Amino acid sequence: MTEPNEQYAYFAVGGDFDPSDISNLVGVSPSECWRKGDLNPRTRYERKFSRWALYSRLERQRSLEDHVQDVLEQMRVNPVAFGEASTKYAGVMQLVAYFKTDYPGLSFERELVKSLAEFSLSVDCDFYFLYSDSREDS
Repeated sequence: MTEPNEQYAYFAVGGDFDPSDISNLVGVSPSECWRKGDLNPRTRYERKFSRWALYSRLERQRSLEDHVQDVLEQMRVNPVAFGEASTKYAGVMQLVAYFKTDYPGLSFERELVKSLAEFSLSVDCDFYFLYSDSREDS
């Protein structure tokens, strides 16, 4: 049986800062963060930059558009501070998807694009196509 697609989104900033400064600025705890110089537990190398990230809270089978909306909803708790952090540290809305059955497409409605712009966000897509014709159900 083929596994369902998995996708998620998150807001992230990176640079040379103390992640707790970002938390204090925006008034929200990160889903994930690290400080420049911390050891990466997977590679055992020092991190070259600090990072602060806020992930979508939705199930991974939901659409990417839904995940982006959820992250933006969390950011709207303090839009001025999130906008400031995003502008100062090159904020990005990261989209990640593992397509196992098909590619459902991606479409951002005008209001969603306006919201991304209001927070001065770039968008980065990491999409992985894991479908194969030699599946057990073919």
